[in-house]
Amino acid sequence: MKDSSSGGLLAFIVAAPVVLICCAGKAALIGTVLFGTAGFLTGANLLTSALVATLSGIVFLAARNFMRMRKHKQEFEKDDQRERQTS
Repeated sequence: MKDSSSGGLLAFIVAAPVVLICCAGKAALIGTVLFGTAGFLTGANLLTSALVATLSGIVFLAARNFMRMRKHKQEFEKDDQRERQTS
């Protein structure tokens, strides 16, 4: 049986979105669909639209993660100040 590079590429095309959704959750799916649709509606070609959707999904997840970490850091600092005041 001969293995070609198109089989690997096809497996990547199918597996990458599944892995992204499983690891990143619904936010990645929503961000990718939103920006993919925007790229399609603006008349961009398929490759450009897919690239913009993927990069926008990554940026969306990074921003969400940054905001969560910032919130947790603020809560941690508040808890630390409360402990200092009580002791």
